[in-house]
Amino acid sequence: MSTKPKVLMVILNHNSSEKLGEETYKFLESIMMTRYDNLDIVIVDNGSTDGSIEEIEKRFGHLTNVKIIKSSTNLGYAGGNNLGFKAHGLGSKYVVFINNDIEVEEDWLGKIIEIMEKNPSIAAAQPKILQLRNKEIIDSLGGKIDKLGRAYDLFHGLRDKENITRPFETFYARGAAIVIRSEIFRRLQGFDEDYFIYYEETDLCWRIRLLGYRIVTVPNSKVYHLGGGTTGGPTPYITYLRRRNQLMMLLKNYSFKNILKYVPPLCILYIVYSLKRLILRRDVMIFKIYMSAILWNLRNFKKIITKRRIIQNLRRVSDDAVLKHMMTIREYDVISAIMARKY
Repeated sequence: MSTKPKVLMVILNHNSSEKLGEETYKFLESIMMTRYDNLDIVIVDNGSTDGSIEEIEKRFGHLTNVKIIKSSTNLGYAGGNNLGFKAHGLGSKYVVFINNDIEVEEDWLGKIIEIMEKNPSIAAAQPKILQLRNKEIIDSLGGKIDKLGRAYDLFHGLRDKENITRPFETFYARGAAIVIRSEIFRRLQGFDEDYFIYYEETDLCWRIRLLGYRIVTVPNSKVYHLGGGTTGGPTPYITYLRRRNQLMMLLKNYSFKNILKYVPPLCILYIVYSLKRLILRRDVMIFKIYMSAILWNLRNFKKIITKRRIIQNLRRVSDDAVLKHMMTIREYDVISAIMARKY
């Protein structure tokens, strides 16, 4: 009988053979080599039509700690992961959500659980995420947002910071490989399924912070991320989801005072940017995307307010306690300008 706390790991699959080919199964083999004594794994198929789930069943269905769930439709990152947790999360102390385009070091999970077991104030954590094609380059050491909700992965694209060895606090943990206390995930009713993909982990971590818990990166835990394995890369629809979800996140999680302070400037930023693209480049697509993002939030305002009421009733700390973990608008603009020039 293991003395280690029980962990459920959820992995999503959606037409991965079509996007990743044989690498799909190499990634899953790597993830399943995770060395942890009390680990259950559930693979959730999001309505695949490329034969990948049948191949996954053939190769991994016989493993005693692996369960497979099939959804008839694509539920996205949020809905698919929620489904996996609801089906098999009972009794787990921690839940891991990990992308299907990741290779892991065998001890990555144990190192994170060890830190979280020693620090009950930590509700979510991530490993050091390095780029798979160049393992000396960082993909993410955790995430920050500015006051407008614009997201930035710490040290993305820079050489690995070997001197950073101790866990440190970030605003959010990256959804590519995130470990969460199951009790907290359950209390917050999981990911918001209206997000589908993008910003769902940022929104969840914001809600975790409103409960007064911490979020950290554990840099001596390492995984290697290909990126784009699920979505297949940027598209107009992905851009729309990012902007729509960014605005919804602010409306749900800020106090009323800060909604008035930060939501109008974000909407103005959307409008000005999209108008410039329309006038200077005749980019009708970008204009439509940004206007649609605003209009969706207006059309669904009643639903957003209902969700907001639940979140604010759970709140245990003020916005000031959360804002100190964000960047200022100016800091984000400076970083964006540097990254644009350098990369």
